[in-house]
Amino acid sequence: MNKLCDPMNPALLHERSEFYLTLAQSFLTPQTEAHFRAIVDLLADDLADLDRSLNYGLAAPLDALCGSLSELSGPEQLLQVYSRMFLQPPREVNLNVCFALDGAMMGGTVTEIEQFYQHYGVERGDHFKDLPDHVSVQLEFVSYLYGRAAEGLETSRPDPEAEKAAQHFLYAFVRRWLPHFESGIAKAGRHLELKSNPYLPLAQILALAVAKDALAHQEWLKPKKQSELAMDKARQTYASRGVTSEDMADIERKLREHGLSTDHLKVALEDRNAAMGLSAKSPPDPRRK
Repeated sequence: MNKLCDPMNPALLHERSEFYLTLAQSFLTPQTEAHFRAIVDLLADDLADLDRSLNYGLAAPLDALCGSLSELSGPEQLLQVYSRMFLQPPREVNLNVCFALDGAMMGGTVTEIEQFYQHYGVERGDHFKDLPDHVSVQLEFVSYLYGRAAEGLETSRPDPEAEKAAQHFLYAFVRRWLPHFESGIAKAGRHLELKSNPYLPLAQILALAVAKDALAHQEWLKPKKQSELAMDKARQTYASRGVTSEDMADIERKLREHGLSTDHLKVALEDRNAAMGLSAKSPPDPRRK
């Protein structure tokens, strides 16, 4: 893990920025021939080159990535793997990775992530039709912060907070959802009996980088209230095992005890937003205001 006293120069910051941007793009839908060729022909070599400077220790997952990519016969096969794992219902793995933390879409963690984006001048991109916690959006945001720190040093306008923000974002968010994401990809590969699963070594590569780069900054760590700790525990419980009929009965009982309405519980979860007049937000992507 990096220490605050470690020397950091613009070249290393740029390479960190490039590393996280490369991984961000790797988890986007491979819809074109150019995207497929970039992954098969360039991805492993690019990551290996970056690792020579960044020293993440990626040799083993890079070997696995090369082996997995060599099994792909063409763009259609990669798109099929991606679609079966991330897109086709029922999705085996959720690219909106904070679902595993909150047990719901657009939960409290996503709100915290949006606030982090906004604080550093990042707004929503109209062309990206997904939620703020999409894995590629988060990694591109980290890339943006490292790039911003590098530019500050190059222009004699140091922006040390940008580097600290990248480290803290990795610690506060990516470090938390990454184990769920990695294990989900491994499980999906076995369940779907995929001949090639390049997304597992990519997740392992990300895990090794985050283990080195994630760093909490105490001034940004807010003590949680007892009620928030209880909510976090409930989210983790429901995310891991799902909500049972007994859970729903208990929720309804507690709402009634506090004089609150339970009418919304009678509406199917997938229809609840529409019934309440709500719609999903467009996600942010790193773009300066």
